[in-house]
Amino acid sequence: MAERTDTTLPIATARQVRAVILELLRRHRGRSAAVAALFLAASALGLVMPACLGGIVDAVSSGAAVPDIAGWVAGVAAGAIGAAGVALWGTRVLTGLVQDALASLREDVFSSAMRLPVSTVDDGESADLLSRVTGDVDAVAEAGGNVVPTLLSAAFAVAVSVAALTALDPWLALAGIASVPFYLLGTRAFLRRSRVVFREVRVREAARSQAVIDAVDSAETLTALNEQDHALERVRHRAEDSIRMQIEGVRLRNRLFRWINGGEAVGLVTILATGFALHATATISVGMVTTAALVFHRLFDPIGQLIFALDDIQRATIGLARLVGVIDLARSAPAAGSTGALSSEQAGSLPPRAGNAGIDLLDVSFRYPTTGRGVLGVTLRVEPGTTTALVGTSGSGKSTLARVIAGHHPPSAGSLSVGHGTEHPYYISQELHQFRGSVTDNMRLAAPDATADQIAQALGAVGADWAVSEGMLDGTALVGSDPAPNEGRIQQLAVARALLADPDLVILDEATADVGLRHRPAVEAAILRLRRNRTTVLIAHRLEQASTAEQIVVFADGRATQRGTHDGLLTTPGTYRTFWFAQQGFGPAPLDPPTEQTETP
Repeated sequence: MAERTDTTLPIATARQVRAVILELLRRHRGRSAAVAALFLAASALGLVMPACLGGIVDAVSSGAAVPDIAGWVAGVAAGAIGAAGVALWGTRVLTGLVQDALASLREDVFSSAMRLPVSTVDDGESADLLSRVTGDVDAVAEAGGNVVPTLLSAAFAVAVSVAALTALDPWLALAGIASVPFYLLGTRAFLRRSRVVFREVRVREAARSQAVIDAVDSAETLTALNEQDHALERVRHRAEDSIRMQIEGVRLRNRLFRWINGGEAVGLVTILATGFALHATATISVGMVTTAALVFHRLFDPIGQLIFALDDIQRATIGLARLVGVIDLARSAPAAGSTGALSSEQAGSLPPRAGNAGIDLLDVSFRYPTTGRGVLGVTLRVEPGTTTALVGTSGSGKSTLARVIAGHHPPSAGSLSVGHGTEHPYYISQELHQFRGSVTDNMRLAAPDATADQIAQALGAVGADWAVSEGMLDGTALVGSDPAPNEGRIQQLAVARALLADPDLVILDEATADVGLRHRPAVEAAILRLRRNRTTVLIAHRLEQASTAEQIVVFADGRATQRGTHDGLLTTPGTYRTFWFAQQGFGPAPLDPPTEQTETP
């Protein structure tokens, strides 16, 4: 059975995309009109060259004097220079217009992504949103900077050239139409299939990225469980799916090229034959036939550009539809902070800790509506002032449960009691957040009224004395500093902010996952200091962190399969024991049973 790689975030309809484009153009009406006028003028000036070349043919045929021929040559030069100059002017105006419109679009997309509720982003693969705010934005930006000027220039050139052929002789215009069926059939076949193909390319690229992210983030766990081959196979399978779809896109383009070349050949031959017949009846001159052939030949490049640009246009359209989908979703979704969850930057509003509070879950379930992932029937008690570690493989449900406790996701079933009803957990994730300003500015994000002494004490408590000794408390901005703070220092500041906020409940969601081995001991020591006398939920891939907890809960497929202390679980055959022996490099756990054990009381 094929692995599902469908996107979980919505994709806007063509109508919604058109509405966004029209709104962007309405914001710049004046420049939009100027661009249209300049490209129309450039296309009209582009007809001067073939008209003058036709005049030269007639002049030579009739034995005209050299000055007359020289006048036509001067006209060729003037037309070429004028068309190039006006086209350059129009391109510059258009480039400014497109970049301003893209800047507005990028701001809308990123602000919308930041407003999405955590549950919406978590419902599926995180690489979907990541691919939208990176790859799709790049595809739209590339089309806007390169394709749009070509598209407008080609569209005006085609319209003006058709009008010129009709003015020369309607039969010549009709002769040129012989190429249209080739263009239409080829383009229709391309459009019918390419939209599906290029959409699948973007979806499969996102799925491939997700597989890579999962493999890298869970490398230690996968190695310990000897499942790295399975993860690599998943990456390989998704990469091959992506490559196959990209190859299909190349095949579509090659078929389109054949249709275009056929249309060009048929159209030019038909015009020359028609011109020969008209000249034989003395209807038009040789120079006019020459002009008509050159005007039609002039269409080769713009028509080719129009059709060849369909490739980039399709990718940009799909990318734009995915971006507009994020914007529309953010408009209809509740505010990201409306669930009651408290981010690490908001936690400074908490009252001083008056006493420890526990966490109670009774038969709690939560499922993401699209993917069906989540947790099922979890009953758990976290005693006040203790640490409970949640462990398991990626996708087992441990991080989902932590977010339910944090208030990011409301339980779909069961009951949840956190503290005395007024406390909010302080949540620290694995992502590294480096904010602008000095160390003091960073610290006061969590506690705006903190004094300099309180900040220094919090930094010292987590081992971040370097901020004081290196004079970084005030004046030195962390963002853009040289040298930039390493990941260990950034996460030490995050733990120090939590300590300064002094919350009663703390959730640590793999807080050292993005910290390198060199800096990890300092961050782990800071986390141990933060956990002291606080109710803590610790999510960990590395069991050395979990081993210091008073309670350890092992998750698999959204359920708690084992629980107990570190020593107790080591004496009980099951996942934790197997995992521990593998992580410590001792090989398989002795006397492990061949089947999975159920939950241990």
